[in-house]
Order: sequence, then C-alpha cells, then structure tokens
Amino acid sequence: MKNTIYKIATALFVASTCLLSACSDDAADATPVANKIAPDSASGGTVLTLTGSGLADMRTIAFDNGNVPAGLNPAFNTDNAIVFRVPDTALGGTQKIVFTNKYGKSVSVPFKVIALPIVTELSNTDFTTGTRITLKGNNLNDVSKVVLTGTTTQATIISKAKKELTIAMPAATAARTKLTITNASGTITTQQELVSVDNNFGFFKDDFGAGIENWSWGGNFTASTTNPWTGTKALEAAYSGSWGGLALHSSSGVSLAGVNYLTFWAKGADVDRQISIKVNWSTDKVVTIPANTWTYFKIPVVGFLTMQTINDFVFQIHDEGKTIYFDNILLVK
Repeated sequence: MKNTIYKIATALFVASTCLLSACSDDAADATPVANKIAPDSASGGTVLTLTGSGLADMRTIAFDNGNVPAGLNPAFNTDNAIVFRVPDTALGGTQKIVFTNKYGKSVSVPFKVIALPIVTELSNTDFTTGTRITLKGNNLNDVSKVVLTGTTTQATIISKAKKELTIAMPAATAARTKLTITNASGTITTQQELVSVDNNFGFFKDDFGAGIENWSWGGNFTASTTNPWTGTKALEAAYSGSWGGLALHSSSGVSLAGVNYLTFWAKGADVDRQISIKVNWSTDKVVTIPANTWTYFKIPVVGFLTMQTINDFVFQIHDEGKTIYFDNILLVK
C-alpha cells in the first residue's frame, strides 16, 4: 500500500514538473517578433497592419510619444498579424509603437504619426498689431511657426496645447490674410481668413474714421471704453425713442474702389433687434443683431453697394430704442 502511494505521488510530481517546465518554456518562447508595419506613416484613424510572429497574445499597443494607447481587438489578431488603427489622440512626429503581450514581453517598431495642424475656430478674425487670437482645433501642441500666408512675417506663439493655440498677431501689409502653420508633421494654411483693421478703411475703429462726422439722431452715439471687441473702444449706440439712426457722414466721400466687403461686429441688446443699413439713402439692407452677444457681419459689396463713393452710412434701429455696441465698421479690400 505504501509502495503504491509512493508511486502515485512520484507520478504526480513528475507530471506537475513537466507542466511547470512547459509553462516556463512557453513564457521563454513568447518574445514576439515584428517584421513590418504597413503603412509606416499615417494620420489618426488609419488602419495599420503589423506582421511578424508570436503576435497572438498581444494585450496592449501604445504610441510612445506621450504613451498614447491604441485600441486592440483580439478577434483581429493572429500569430502572424495584428490589425489596429492609429488613435486620433496620437501625437505627431516620428516615434515607436510598442506592443506588449500577456507575458510582459514587448516589441516595438518605428512609425511616423502624421498629425497636421487642424484649425476649426478662431476667437477673432479682426486684428491689429499685437492682437491675441486663440485658434481651436487639433494637433496644435507642437506648432513651431505661424506666418501670415504668402509672407515671412511670423506671429508670436503665446501658448500651445493639443486643442488650442494662442498667438499675438504681427504688423501686416495686406488687407486680408490667412495663417500658414507648421508643426512636426508638416504645414497647412487655414481656411479661415483674417482682416487687418489697420489696412482697411474704417467708419469706426477705436474712434470715428478720418473725415467721418457723427450726424446721428434719436439717441447718444459715442466712442466708449465699454465692451470693445478689439482695441480700446467700441461705438456705443444708445438708441432712444423709435427708429433712431446711427448716421456717419463724409463730405468728401469714401471711395469703394477695390472694396470687396462691408464688415462689422455688433453686440446686441437684451432682445434681438433689427437694423436697416442705409448707404447714401439709396440702399436698405435689414440685418438682425442677436441679443447679448458679439456677432460678425460680412456683406459682399457686389449686389449691395453699386455707387462709387459713400457719403452717408446709417444703422437705423427698428421699433423702440435699445443700446447696441458696434466695432470695426470696415470697408475691406
């Protein structure tokens, strides 16, 4: 009986030793091998394929610039291939993709994330020298240069993060410009266009323009330090009574030669309010000023202003008086 028990114990010991040895051998042999990543450069969302051997037990994938994880679906894995996508949050530039299996063994491959700057929103489209503008979008954290498109004139980078970039605008020579932005992945030009306040005629900028007389009626219309959009002052149009008019007059006339747009910013009152834009008393365009917010208006000259010069420019409020702020009333070339 003792002899039988001894034989059984010995057999179990040998079996367990073999199992442990096999597990140990499995772990020792579990070092993955990477042969090729295709493609070897791509932008966020692109499907990648890694080929090699010993890849079936992968548990994590990370882009080592910022340790950004990529999604991993074991259903798409084989011993010889892994299929996954570049995460949208991957940081741009040359880096490594690190693959780690369930045994803690890793392999890495070189890769370039193409993360060109993306700009979806500007905090302001009007600028003078030194105006700070915040750009929102993606892949802005590694921006190295922002220039006025078509020039070598650079804006000053104030701060930068993945989704937001703040710059100070330089002096410009053009009436309008876009921004050309460079980061580690390359260079893009914004779709958004900016307007140089300095290089366009203004009925009002920080004050009434050169040669512009205030012929307004039905209210008090002054340059005010309250609520400027850019610069130091806005035009405070405190309409009183009904159908008051902010009327700006030029005895010599303001030329429309080369002008493409009439633009202005307006901050509405406590309710939406319509105004009529009258030019030389022969045109009348009605726009709505939304309540309690700054709104940008950009009106093409074609089909609106057919005269050669402007002598009288009027914003007439509809119905009862309200206070509306205007800024940068410009003729933009």
